[in-house]
Amino acid sequence: MEYLGLIIGYLIIFFTPAIGLWQNRMEDIGKKKTDAFIPFYNYFQLLKACKLPWYWVFFLLFPGVQFIMWASLNVTYVRKFGEFDWKKTILAILFPFPIFWKIAKNKEEYRVAEPTNWDVARQVDARTPSDHVALFFALPVIGHAIALPLSMLGFKRKPGKKSMFKEWGDAILFAIIAAAVIRTYIFEPYKIPTGSMEKTLLVGDQLFVDKLTFGPRLPMTPFSYPVVHNSFAPLLNVKSYVGLQSIPYTRLPGFRDVENNDVVVFNFPAGDTAINDPRMPNGLIGHTYSQILIDEAYYMAQWNRTEFEKNKDYYINKARKQIRDKGIVKANVEQVMQRSNALGNPMWDTLGNPVLDIQRGIELGGLGSNLLARPVDKKENYIKRCVAIPGDSIRIKNQTLFVNGKKAWTSPTAQFGDSPIPLGHYHEELATTPFKPSEKFLQYFPIFPNDPQYNWSEDNFGPLRIPKAGDVVELNAKTIPLYRRIIHAYEGHELAEKEDGIYIDGKKVDKYTIEGNYYWMMGDNRNGSADSRFWGFVPEDHIVGHAAFTWLSVGEKGMFGGGMRWSRMFNGIE
Repeated sequence: MEYLGLIIGYLIIFFTPAIGLWQNRMEDIGKKKTDAFIPFYNYFQLLKACKLPWYWVFFLLFPGVQFIMWASLNVTYVRKFGEFDWKKTILAILFPFPIFWKIAKNKEEYRVAEPTNWDVARQVDARTPSDHVALFFALPVIGHAIALPLSMLGFKRKPGKKSMFKEWGDAILFAIIAAAVIRTYIFEPYKIPTGSMEKTLLVGDQLFVDKLTFGPRLPMTPFSYPVVHNSFAPLLNVKSYVGLQSIPYTRLPGFRDVENNDVVVFNFPAGDTAINDPRMPNGLIGHTYSQILIDEAYYMAQWNRTEFEKNKDYYINKARKQIRDKGIVKANVEQVMQRSNALGNPMWDTLGNPVLDIQRGIELGGLGSNLLARPVDKKENYIKRCVAIPGDSIRIKNQTLFVNGKKAWTSPTAQFGDSPIPLGHYHEELATTPFKPSEKFLQYFPIFPNDPQYNWSEDNFGPLRIPKAGDVVELNAKTIPLYRRIIHAYEGHELAEKEDGIYIDGKKVDKYTIEGNYYWMMGDNRNGSADSRFWGFVPEDHIVGHAAFTWLSVGEKGMFGGGMRWSRMFNGIE
């Protein structure tokens, strides 16, 4: 069952009061014994008994925050019976049943506690370690980073005064839960990190991503900290999620589907395995391990395309071992950069960044611990314009985009520039000057579908049909590069390409029925954007939401240095 993990999670929440023998103590807090057996109503009654907002019970319904709410209510229950030991608090958060059973069977030891008397320092001191634990689980590290400086500035508790950790703990916890629900199901803030959408969107624009228009997507990895995306500290590779529970792609009803020319935020489609590279801003950008691996192998073949394609498996295995054991090979590219800049065409990588920025000039000393496997909803977020929807056909001729044979609408704020050198392709001007092997750095066919049979570039591309659910496509040596990733990575089939043909799930086939819908995304800064021209189709389950409006825009000088762009605030995104 695809939803087994989700079902088990809810069953744990449903039956916790009964398994924890709450019925033995419900009358002690002024409620009926039978209340313990009614799902959700039992938590509702607990909240009322503890004089907490009753509507917090609704947070138990939302995947992604339901277990945070569950843990907080469990802590509330044990505290109602006077248990403030910090070890028992951790137990109540992670696995509450042993402490529940003790409370149920030892009524003399665990009596209903009166509210903490904040005028009695001894009572406050007794619960302070537990409050620290609760604050840490509510807001790891950040909570104390906020609270402790406030204490040092004069907000430290004095005898007879309310503990700051108690005063702010519940507020912080439930503010996080409420914010997580809003962020997951209604709207999410997003900051523009690069110039790929200029001049429509500028670096430093901060916007709201509307989740309701296309329908909110249930979190696929609900065991995650709800405020951050995929990492507490990218440079340290500290994940903000665990894979204990997973939910298949499920999208709640929205107002409409994605349409042509919508500006869309989506998860980076090619980043299931990425590299946490300390040379990069924030440690990780969307470089895929598979692309780096093939580029490394191409480098080892001395950029000899014939040699590389003849012995591709050998060079890829050699590159894999090199990356695992020693890191990325050092290659000298400064001279290539200088020559290409002299021609007025700076070389770019597959993300639209100068090649020098991702160079092998610094060895990592092995990448084994830096390889990251990302679930779909934890891949990096990208923003582009959806120029083609499922079933559309696209073609680019000399920078002009055609959709279904007609010239496509182009944003009035879009911009075009001189095309970067198509890496991995022949460039006449550069070829006129001899290069030593150590001076070269070329990528192996970075333009989708990343195959020698398709000598496309970002300015002359296609024709190509965007797959639609139900499409039946021919599979052969020519077409498999277009659909390989759809079949294997996005739709989860076992794919094998053998000398005698193509096999899917062990069966030889010459056709394949597309199961999902796909989209084609391009940046408005057409020659400074890494988009579908480089990594292909975007699956429907990667769609995060619709870019609604900018709420803040700050330039390079910063908010207090004159960088505020007031005219861009609260502008809709066309």
